[in-house]
Amino acid sequence: MNRIVELLKGEVTYIPKRPGEPDSTFADITKIKKDLKWSPKISIETGIGELLKNIDYWREAPVWTPDKIEKATSDWFKYLGGTNS
Repeated sequence: MNRIVELLKGEVTYIPKRPGEPDSTFADITKIKKDLKWSPKISIETGIGELLKNIDYWREAPVWTPDKIEKATSDWFKYLGGTNS
């Protein structure tokens, strides 16, 4: 995510880490390349560039402010904890 924010030249908003969430993750596409003979057709940099070419389309997307994030994720912990109440 940090790389995408960097490419978009955006501001980073940090939210609380969820229980069990790893500190970092890295995509290793070695297995899919080998097993399915697949490889990405474009780089993340090119993909972000395409997104930016059509940024007006995306301007209508909802903005995730810290308040909206808190509201949207307020019940995550009860589900992660195994209770539905």
